[in-house]
Amino acid sequence: MDHRMERAESMFTGNAKSKVIAEVHFEDDEESPYKVTGEGFSQPLEGSQSLELNCTKPLPINFNVVGTLIQSVFRMNTQYSGTMVYDFFKTSFPGTMNVEMEGTFCDEMTVKATCTLTYMKDHLICRCQMHFEGLQEESQAKSEDLSAVMPCFEVLDKGDAADETSSTIDLVWRTGDMAGKYKCRLSSTIKCAGNFAPQFHFIGHDYKLTEKSENNLHFAQRQKSRATVITYYKNH
Repeated sequence: MDHRMERAESMFTGNAKSKVIAEVHFEDDEESPYKVTGEGFSQPLEGSQSLELNCTKPLPINFNVVGTLIQSVFRMNTQYSGTMVYDFFKTSFPGTMNVEMEGTFCDEMTVKATCTLTYMKDHLICRCQMHFEGLQEESQAKSEDLSAVMPCFEVLDKGDAADETSSTIDLVWRTGDMAGKYKCRLSSTIKCAGNFAPQFHFIGHDYKLTEKSENNLHFAQRQKSRATVITYYKNH
């Protein structure tokens, strides 16, 4: 375990580059996926990342939704220093990390995704297949007025196998008047063969939407993420 941590810290010093190759499917257009590609930069030891994505044709929902789901896969860009928690995500490389996601939105739209992350020539490459079902004509997901995702905490725990971890996070976007909310409960299973599952802990996320085109062809967002453990002390 110590060897993995030392190797991870040496790999992720300074700036890192990332690349996204994704296909996004909607149930009424399964044979013609939306192809999303993009690149990003990060400082993994400091817990910061930026991601810029482009789609070949206008997405039927706000790119802020799709982009945030893709960006959530890059958990290796979380700051773990000083937390005394094993960093499952950085220590998964230079191997392969597999992520399975399921999300349910407050309007009953659902999403399922499978993503594979590899580390090649100083690039983290994310290949992703994402499937949405239950999109309604009046869904807030179609709104142009969704804010960046509100700051939130992700809950991490051991998975069913020794080399996997589970994640649950509630994503919340504010609507145009900032009075309403659009929500998604996102659950993920992250696997890396031969790795060690981390103990129960949290990751705090803070987002800043920097650019999004009105036609949902372009999206860019910055994110800061930091792991933490909440310790309870008994009063005497």
